[in-house]
Amino acid sequence: MAYEIEDWIDEAMHHLTKDDSNSGFISKIIFRLNRMRTQNRMANQINEVKTRVVEMSHRHKRYKLDASISTSDYTAIDPRLCALYADAEALVGMDGPRDEITKWLMGADQQLMVVSVLGIGGLGKTALANEVYKKIGGQFDCHAFISISQKPDIVRILSNILSQLGKETFTPSCEIHGVLNNLRENLQDKRYLIIIDDLWDKSAWDIFRCALPKNNHASRVITTTRIEKVAMECCSYRCEFIYKMKPLNEHDSRRLFFNRIFGSENACPERFKGVSTGILQRCGGLPLAIVSVSSLLANPATSVDRQWEYVSNSLSDKFGIMPALDGMRNILHLSYKNLPYHLKTCFLYLGIYPEDYIIRKSDVVRQWITEGFVHKAQVQDAEDVAGSYFNELVNRSMILPTDIDYQNNVVSCKLHDMMLDLILYEAAEEKFITVTDNFSTLLGLHNSVHRLSLQYDNGNHDTAAATTSLTHLRSLAIFGNSKYMHMHPLSDFKFLRVLIIVFSDAVHQMSLDLTGIRQLFQLRYVKIEANIHVQIQLPAQIQELKLLESIDIEWGSVCIPPDIVHLPHLIHLVIPEGTGLPDGIGNLKSLITLRSFDLGENSLHNIRSIRELTNLRDLNLCYSGKNVVSNMETWIDVLRSSLEKLSNLKYLHLYWPDTCENGLCSLNPPSRHLQRLEMAYWWFSKVPKWIGGLHELHVLKLAVKEVSDDDITLLAQLPYLTNLGLRMRGAPKQKIIFYKKAFPVLRYFKFWCRTPCLVFEAGAMPELKRLKLRFSARGWGKSGATAPSGIEHLLGLQEIFLEIGGLRDERRAAELALQNAIDMHSGRPSVKVVSCPHTQFHSDISD
Repeated sequence: MAYEIEDWIDEAMHHLTKDDSNSGFISKIIFRLNRMRTQNRMANQINEVKTRVVEMSHRHKRYKLDASISTSDYTAIDPRLCALYADAEALVGMDGPRDEITKWLMGADQQLMVVSVLGIGGLGKTALANEVYKKIGGQFDCHAFISISQKPDIVRILSNILSQLGKETFTPSCEIHGVLNNLRENLQDKRYLIIIDDLWDKSAWDIFRCALPKNNHASRVITTTRIEKVAMECCSYRCEFIYKMKPLNEHDSRRLFFNRIFGSENACPERFKGVSTGILQRCGGLPLAIVSVSSLLANPATSVDRQWEYVSNSLSDKFGIMPALDGMRNILHLSYKNLPYHLKTCFLYLGIYPEDYIIRKSDVVRQWITEGFVHKAQVQDAEDVAGSYFNELVNRSMILPTDIDYQNNVVSCKLHDMMLDLILYEAAEEKFITVTDNFSTLLGLHNSVHRLSLQYDNGNHDTAAATTSLTHLRSLAIFGNSKYMHMHPLSDFKFLRVLIIVFSDAVHQMSLDLTGIRQLFQLRYVKIEANIHVQIQLPAQIQELKLLESIDIEWGSVCIPPDIVHLPHLIHLVIPEGTGLPDGIGNLKSLITLRSFDLGENSLHNIRSIRELTNLRDLNLCYSGKNVVSNMETWIDVLRSSLEKLSNLKYLHLYWPDTCENGLCSLNPPSRHLQRLEMAYWWFSKVPKWIGGLHELHVLKLAVKEVSDDDITLLAQLPYLTNLGLRMRGAPKQKIIFYKKAFPVLRYFKFWCRTPCLVFEAGAMPELKRLKLRFSARGWGKSGATAPSGIEHLLGLQEIFLEIGGLRDERRAAELALQNAIDMHSGRPSVKVVSCPHTQFHSDISD
């Protein structure tokens, strides 16, 4: 009923707000007669609609929906939860299984070995495989980690492996045996480690096995599965290579439970210890169940004591005797049931995404806003509120973080497949989302389909698309292989608000016709995710989409309509590099995001007009090199003056290689609120002084000709800097010293230079977790080049990544010297070494 009323109101407003000012005399008469008919028809419907609206209003008050919506301060990610995902030491019950599997894999056997991890959902198979992968992956020539869905796109998955190996991916027009042969050739002479997570059937394994050469280089493969027969097939029926996951014992269960709720096993108040025993018994040692329940208790909706009592009483007393899967579902349903109303809606919406899909936070929060799920107080920003909703779902362990940045922000997430099953069940019950791989399944359902996710896999040719009527559709998401997609005429979806099209394959040359969206007067959000081979055609006149808020086309080839500058509500505009914009972008006063603005494809007038976009927070400037800029100094002066006017800017990325070194040294900071500044390809002679005034900066990537002690002192005083990347031309004239207490919160440091002349004093970079060095070993031992000293003083260091250029003997000498320096570190950080092609490295950072 609510959808019907909303459709009626939308259509009525569309007709009543149409403008006839540009029409001729006869056209105006016809237009006004049609409007009168529309008004008469609307009048006849008002009484019925009024009754429905009154009832909805009463229901709204009765259930106090607004009261359930959080309007409190922004919800941050719970640091206790970050520890569970980010720190290996915080993982409970993994040490023994990880070390046992590692012992199997690192034996002396030179033959290809396959180990299969077997267990039901929620036992932690993926986490265990990932821990093994992180521990030993650096000891192999190449490695890859892939997840398999129940309906795997084999070509895409094989292409993903090639991508992780640094090789070219394949198009769907290639036969599968061609991709298999290429992958096999790339692995033939290498010692490789491949993780194949969540295998569901033997047929998929039979295909993957063909790509894995038995090359006698001690290569290793780990598979995870819930199905014993699949595990047996993977291991060639050698039971000794099947690791059967066991539930956590009582001690580890308590550790995981209390660490999640209180941050420490010993911090549990005495009054909760008794009830916690009963709760843990019902969790049956399943990590997913324990984390779900403990997250519920760590984020109480009511008083703490009442929440513990509620959870204890709600869990089925039969869990101890129920099959583990049924008990697990009981716990997950409890977590869902306990969500506030607004979070339930946002959670169910995630069902539009396919199994194992990596969901970017920035995408989904904008989709929630477009759908109208986000309710904000007058002073709050909608994206901040939506981001808070996302963080709440993370804190409640309803979604799994897949990428956590160095500020403990979750950048992307995925759904555990048991959570996805729960979503699809609840969404179907409430007719909230419809998920299918074929339009033919929708015949007869057209009035009840409001959000549709089409997930095409191999072999499903959808011939019913053109005959299925879905006039009430509000959101359409299409995922899958391009050659199986058959587009329904977009113009038929007159109430559509959200359009998402994601090509899962590396598509061949093709065209995507979006001209039909011109008639979708309710359209607010468009996202196309493909690659550079896709030709995307937008309508020639797009300004009629007056409600359009977001256009996100990150890849592909697209021509932007001239009248895009007349979209009054456009907030986010993401277009591919190399795409020009029409003059007049200064009219887009609502813009918050602009990526990528190609300085070589836009006029000087447009570069000057950037200063008028004072609401911009996220600006990505690039230079694709298609057009030569004749008067560089003028362009840089105009760019500098434009940037200085953007007082709300938080994220600035500038990519323009081989620029004037000091072109922006005199820049007044565009915004004191900058949090992320990426200029790793704009060469400065030294660190600009204005960077010292950016006290909210978290991420800095910079390219400089020289680095002095004063430069290091300036950067070291930035109070929130957690991620620093420095590129230097040539070799430093003197050692670069990081003094005691320098960079107190830095967690990631990347340094590119001719030689790694670094000194870390005791107490420097106390929070550093990851160190990445890229340098040339050319002339190692002759030119005075030495390994960085003081690495042992970086007490929090967990991972070191080395990219070394030069001749083989020189690289080996440098690697040995660095390994000796690293061996002095008491924490034994993991080390990964990659050899860079000499010519490529030379062109990247040479004079």
